[in-house]
Amino acid sequence: MGLLRDLFKSSFQKWIENASYEDLAKAYEQARQQWLKKGGGDKTQRMYRLDAEMSKRTAEKWKNDPRRNKDPNFRWTDANRWD
Repeated sequence: MGLLRDLFKSSFQKWIENASYEDLAKAYEQARQQWLKKGGGDKTQRMYRLDAEMSKRTAEKWKNDPRRNKDPNFRWTDANRWD
């Protein structure tokens, strides 16, 4: 099943899955610069796809952060008290 799924992926989709976060950020910035030169308007599909992948990776990184307080009753304001 995995082989058939890979068969229909474009080279851009394959690149997005294998690229580093820094490469994605550079590609997004280049696409953003081109988008601004054209006058703005709606974002391109390429920009939406890059943004979605970067957001997904950031969320996974945050979720797996060992320093994150996983207590559902924790409020960040409690950490700043002088008690």
